[in-house]
Amino acid sequence: MHMRYTITIHGRVQGVGFRPFVYRLAIANNLKGYVRNMGDGSVEIVVEGYEHDIEGFIHALRHDKPPLVVYEHIDVKKGEGSCETEFANFSIIGSADASSSTVEPSIPPDIAICDECLHELFNIHDRRHGYFFITCTNCGPRFTMVRALPYDRANTSMAEFPLCNECLKEYRDPLNRRFHNESIACHECGPRLYLVDNNGRRVVAAEGDDGNPIATAARLIEQGCIIAVKGIGGFHLITSAYDDDAISRLRKGKRRESKPLAVMARSIDAVREFAVMDEVEESILRSYARPIMLLRKGSNYNLSPLVSNLDTVGVMLPYTALNHLIFNMLNLNALVVTSANVSDEPIIADDDEALMLGFVDYLLIHNRRIINPCDDSVVIVNSCSPMIVRRARGYVPSPINIDVYSSRCILALGAHLNVTISILFKDKIVASQHLGDMDSLKAYTNLCNTVERFCRMLNVRPDVVVCDLHPSIPTTNLAYTIAREYGCSVKRVQHHHAHASTLLIEDKKVNMGREGRRGMVCIVCDGNGYGYDGNVWGGEVFLIDGSRYERVAHLMEQPMIGGDLAAYYPLRMVAGILYSSSVDGVEDYLYSRAYTLPYGRAEMDAILDVARKGRYIKTTSTGRILDAISFLLGVADRRGYEGEPAMLLESVAYGDDVLKLEPRVIDSTLDTRYLIEEIFCSMKRFHARDLAYSAHVYMAKGLATLALDNAMRHGIDTIGISGGVAYNRIITPLIKRYVEEHGLRFIHNSIIPAGDAGLSIGQAYHACINDASLSSN
Repeated sequence: MHMRYTITIHGRVQGVGFRPFVYRLAIANNLKGYVRNMGDGSVEIVVEGYEHDIEGFIHALRHDKPPLVVYEHIDVKKGEGSCETEFANFSIIGSADASSSTVEPSIPPDIAICDECLHELFNIHDRRHGYFFITCTNCGPRFTMVRALPYDRANTSMAEFPLCNECLKEYRDPLNRRFHNESIACHECGPRLYLVDNNGRRVVAAEGDDGNPIATAARLIEQGCIIAVKGIGGFHLITSAYDDDAISRLRKGKRRESKPLAVMARSIDAVREFAVMDEVEESILRSYARPIMLLRKGSNYNLSPLVSNLDTVGVMLPYTALNHLIFNMLNLNALVVTSANVSDEPIIADDDEALMLGFVDYLLIHNRRIINPCDDSVVIVNSCSPMIVRRARGYVPSPINIDVYSSRCILALGAHLNVTISILFKDKIVASQHLGDMDSLKAYTNLCNTVERFCRMLNVRPDVVVCDLHPSIPTTNLAYTIAREYGCSVKRVQHHHAHASTLLIEDKKVNMGREGRRGMVCIVCDGNGYGYDGNVWGGEVFLIDGSRYERVAHLMEQPMIGGDLAAYYPLRMVAGILYSSSVDGVEDYLYSRAYTLPYGRAEMDAILDVARKGRYIKTTSTGRILDAISFLLGVADRRGYEGEPAMLLESVAYGDDVLKLEPRVIDSTLDTRYLIEEIFCSMKRFHARDLAYSAHVYMAKGLATLALDNAMRHGIDTIGISGGVAYNRIITPLIKRYVEEHGLRFIHNSIIPAGDAGLSIGQAYHACINDASLSSN
């Protein structure tokens, strides 16, 4: 009996070769009908045929999908009774419009070049041999070139490149790997690549380079030049990873004095020349996301010392045809490949703006516009599990599914550093790419533009805008501006509550006030966040029960003299903590180190005067304690980038626990002055690496003690950690060990960044679960 079925599939099903897969499957099962992209991001399939053929089709649809396809749910509607044949064959028809409905967030992320395209790239008999923009339905740019859904060529920046006859033939052939590949192109009809000097003048390739601008660029890199290369999500600054002079010039131009630079290695074997990795790290490096992996430096480390001042180095593998072509023409195994921008500003995607980078020697530019600029993602493996540090290329804008359903649209804006935005609607959160720190007009403008682009792309209008509790940061001001524009409400979420909320999303076993689920005790440790008491929090323990967040413990409050200046000059933290100590020699020590302050002894006079008068804000920040210890041990006397002193301290902590301190807890408060005093008194007796490790042990054991006490008291079996300190490869594994030794579960962030890059995701979720009018189970 002939039957008709209508199948609607939601998930990541557009731009990933799904319709050609459905077409081939339908033909193989003798079915007629059609498949099409829907304007809301889903795919609709209508099939006619014998029922047993349709059942075989649906089974294969569920179990044999292409590797990049992600199903969220499949809706199958069976027609009543038998049907008259309406279709002559099975076909792929035009897409439906998106204008009338909220769009399901199905835009795929940018995907690393696949093995088949890589083979064609270096096959001299293939018509795309050596073409820098070779792609297929299994790889290439997606998010960075899309304007709107449905994901069709007309809605991408590739619409500006009409297809040649050969490409058009492939595009229309359902059995071809490039069938409806929206980024399809070739030498004849696709984007072109050219080399210019820093004045914008075309550079004619030398005779030995066969007129190839890539070959000329590679030769210039080997000569010590800095090349700005336009990639799929923006410009990269590229130079030799072995050339001290070139890297020094690059750092000066970027105003990036000490923050580590990312490296791209030719191959996995090339990575092994300077770094060590385990199987998990290698698999992530090779994945289609191709993020930057933070790897331990190897004993044979041979890159320039200017690449990274830590014990780790950020490494990625080539992920575009252009990357592979550059390496193919180089004798170098590793390149510095860092975002083209001034430090902490948005990545540059515009050709004219890139030409304004005065320290760049040459630019390798293509003529395809980048719609959504996007940095490289960053991942670290901690406690044997991957943790995303920066969620961008390869991951964005894949949605994050949540266990509540929102009846309204929630827009969350993050805080001040490592900002992203997130949009929560229905049962999903779509987070933006990394947008950087809100320290410049350029960054703020980029934030505003991203809000507008995402709302337009997803066809949503915010009903609620969420921001940080801090009253005077740019994202708070923007929240109220958007609220006035859209006539919606503003919700302010405490910084560390938002961090904790990311763990609730990640772990489906914790309590959200629903039957059969347990609560969670969450440790949140970072540099700073505005607290309900107006002080700076950053070493907190929360009891989470349903939508109730209770601050049950924290680090001892310490003077943060000068506010943010104490984060830049750790001696201020040391002075604030020790000024009233009974330990001998403190004042002499402070003045002996006053040269590390901009105004020397006069500044120390002012610091101690403020300390005596008690005119300072207080902080429970874990980061500031680690900064102070870093200063005492001679590791860092000022901060060049966010988290630097604490990260340098972790880098040298390869010793023994020589202090063997037991946590001193008073009224649910971990005494950190005790730790600082013990280190101060032990500096001449023990090596810095041993004291650094001892400090990490005390902090980990102390935080675990605070969490375990509360978990046991309230009958909770899950303890988690979030915040930037969760990336620490000593503290987090030690807390995990202590927790599991007591028979409790331990969790940390994985798919959502633990630091401020994940804050907007937590803000959106927290706002949803704490407002009954917004959500339902």
